[in-house]
Amino acid sequence: MENIFATFLQTAGLYDSKEICEDNIADLIELLKGNVKISAYCKECKQERVFHMKPIEYYFETGPEGDEEIRCASLGEEIESLQNMIFSTKARQEKSSAEEWKWINWQIADTTRLMKLEYICSMDEKHHLDYIILTTDNSMMKIGQYPSIADMTFPELDAYKHVISKQDRKELGTAIGLFASGIGAGSYVYLRRILERLIYQAKATAGDKVNDEEFEQARVAERIKMLQGYLPEILIKNTTIYGILSKGIHELSEEECKKYFPVVKECIYQILGMWESERRKKADEDALSKALSSISSSIK
Repeated sequence: MENIFATFLQTAGLYDSKEICEDNIADLIELLKGNVKISAYCKECKQERVFHMKPIEYYFETGPEGDEEIRCASLGEEIESLQNMIFSTKARQEKSSAEEWKWINWQIADTTRLMKLEYICSMDEKHHLDYIILTTDNSMMKIGQYPSIADMTFPELDAYKHVISKQDRKELGTAIGLFASGIGAGSYVYLRRILERLIYQAKATAGDKVNDEEFEQARVAERIKMLQGYLPEILIKNTTIYGILSKGIHELSEEECKKYFPVVKECIYQILGMWESERRKKADEDALSKALSSISSSIK
């Protein structure tokens, strides 16, 4: 089952925020306990790996004054206990308390203010993926990540090197880099240019099967529909991607642009993935045909 805070860590740009509320506190508790694994590109392994997180611990003093003892406990378990005993709606109702919901108390506020979430590669414990989180009130902000989104995403483009031009690869990398730096609308400029060129690339493949004059006179959404069979079916059924990119450049806020970036980037990946799949299929068929031809010649 998807954990919304794990998804936030993986997809959010720097300085993006996520609300912490009673509806999602269970997800945060599971994350801090270290119970949520993620699948991500490992920069050292150079391929997709499963990562698990070290549970976050906090330290506190016990015992009478002058004879304190420092103890360690699980931060996730402490927050879970606070929710069950004090802060949950049920607990507050039983105490007839009008106090607003909280996710922590003052004793652990210092520990939760700035947290390092350390994910470890399942294949090599020396390979890490680290996130730095700042929390204020009932909000979580992502203020650091290493390796960066760009570091982890650029290698993904290698999978499409046979079907993407050098210009598109460069500009897609620029868009990803801008998003990783917390820039939303600027990244959309590059994504829109890439999409426009990919549409024309699909038209070139379609050739005479799509009328040139009708294609040039059509709006982008209509052009996408004309290219059924040459673009992914998901885009044919949802032609709004170009409109989203254009609106992002001219109207949407930076926060909205950053929020939607992973989705519109995935649309680009869908096109490249379709073409790469077709390229591999043809290459396999050509290799098989060549092998069969060679066998046929040898047994005559």
